[in-house]
Amino acid sequence: MSDSSSQTARGHGDLTHCENCQTLLQGHYCHHCSQSVVNPIRHAGHALEEVFESFWHLDGRIFRTLRDLLSPGRVARNYIGGHRVRYVAPLRLFVIVSVLTFFVAQFAIHIDENSNLIQFDDAQGATVRLGNSKKAIKRAESIAEVEALRTRTVTELQAAADAVPAQARNPIEVSIRNLNRQADKRIDALRVAQGLDGAQVAAQQAEGRREGLVPQVDALAAAKTLAEVEAARDERIAPLRAELAKLAPQSDPALELGSRIRRINAEAGCRIARLQSAHAVASEGRATRESDHDRYGEADCNDIGDPLSFNGKPWNAQTNPLTVTWWPKFANDWLNKQVGRGEANFKLLQKEPWRYFHKLLSAVPSALFLMVPLFALLLKLAYLGSGRGYLEHLAVALYSHVYLCLSILAIFVLMMLGNAITPHWSAFGWISGTGIGLLWAWMPIYLLIMQKRVYGNGWLLTLLRYSVIGMLYFVLFTFAAMILMVAAVVRM
Repeated sequence: MSDSSSQTARGHGDLTHCENCQTLLQGHYCHHCSQSVVNPIRHAGHALEEVFESFWHLDGRIFRTLRDLLSPGRVARNYIGGHRVRYVAPLRLFVIVSVLTFFVAQFAIHIDENSNLIQFDDAQGATVRLGNSKKAIKRAESIAEVEALRTRTVTELQAAADAVPAQARNPIEVSIRNLNRQADKRIDALRVAQGLDGAQVAAQQAEGRREGLVPQVDALAAAKTLAEVEAARDERIAPLRAELAKLAPQSDPALELGSRIRRINAEAGCRIARLQSAHAVASEGRATRESDHDRYGEADCNDIGDPLSFNGKPWNAQTNPLTVTWWPKFANDWLNKQVGRGEANFKLLQKEPWRYFHKLLSAVPSALFLMVPLFALLLKLAYLGSGRGYLEHLAVALYSHVYLCLSILAIFVLMMLGNAITPHWSAFGWISGTGIGLLWAWMPIYLLIMQKRVYGNGWLLTLLRYSVIGMLYFVLFTFAAMILMVAAVVRM
């Protein structure tokens, strides 16, 4: 045994023979069974090193692979050509990069629960669509229109603020200030663009305030007691029931009227739940806790909405199911169960869209695992006669998607940096925006150059094949995305 080998052995418990097969050691690894002389369960540092070694193979290959990926086609061409030891295997790298990319996406793309739709259950049961009002103000073409939108929305927000405890009013007051600031900014822009003087601006503002204060009160939503709810419900249902009595029980018009009556009943039940919750919360005074509010009644009203229709009638798993004629009964039962889950989740999605978004992002890596083999198949068909096997095309597909994921990861990082730095240094917003634009523009060019270098065809033939593969892949990707979106709704 050499001096260096002896030192290695002595450095790990004076081992002279392999612990696995008892072969005389002649170095760091057993030449018979390849087991390392290092015992990771006896050394915490070695255990940690082995975890990284097994998962990343951080022996220089990961960094060399990432560096060579910057040059279109270099890694795929070398790997297919037999230079495999210098690079991380394509499947291993793809798994790591795709999971990391869409993990970061959960933080980079943030859907604020209150950014586009702020809901307040006030004394009139109003749902204040603050995001829609802001968008409408940006598009307003007259000062009167801006002022009408401002007056109507602020009135609803103020009513919502009056209906909640004082300690819960701060978000509403902040929303009012933001809305007023945006309205004032739009009015200034219109005044300059239209050349209006102060008197003309004031006249249009007064006109808009009068329009914005036109009452639009729903008796059911404005009901303040259980008796008022029942009276408003009966008033709306009575003419529908009278009309329903004249129709055949199972006719299409009768089913449509029945659906409308059920919706009114659902709205009434929702209003009763709101009143019950508000009464219970008010009875606690300062002792109220937000976490306890759901115990007083379900006031989210996710079930209110237009029912899912099929064959011109409301869908129902028993009376009007969705049926595929050539499927067996158990398959159709499963299908209708998924439809039912999807309908319920879609109504929840309208209230909490961020849940759907995060579910969708977490499902993207799984979808990519299906898309990569399809992309490799397209390469195989496009390059028939090239002498390359399917697995070689699969390696090209994997490295292509690795680069795409890395580019998207870089975009997400720039987005996060932009959100963090731009408020303190406005110029960084331009820098990050330019970087993101360049990355998006470079990705299709990178893939074209990669295909040219790997397969070695002329530019015209490469461009033709690239275009055909791109169009077919886009169709398949769109189809997969639609399935993924539906699956994300069903599995929320």
